[in-house]
Amino acid sequence: MENDSDMTKKTGIIPSATEEDRNDLAVLLTMRFGEIPREVLSAILEIDDFTQIDHLILVAANAATFSEFVRELSQPGVRIGGSNPSSESKSDRARRSRET
Repeated sequence: MENDSDMTKKTGIIPSATEEDRNDLAVLLTMRFGEIPREVLSAILEIDDFTQIDHLILVAANAATFSEFVRELSQPGVRIGGSNPSSESKSDRARRSRET
């Protein structure tokens, strides 16, 4: 089964983010950092690009501080260290786990 990233690579079409995608991000942020400032929530609700929401979910899950998340939200493309586990092959994950 293909994921959205694979479809984007093949078709060049960027899937749209759904309300559920944006809500998932907001819930994750709330669980990790508490109440979300209104301006941050507004910025999230304006994002229509699924790949950006998907990336921000990874950032929200891995950011050490809320400020790191906000920096990424305001400067897309500035990546927080780490990798997307779903984009790695099983052998890559196994090799990485042996290295740590």
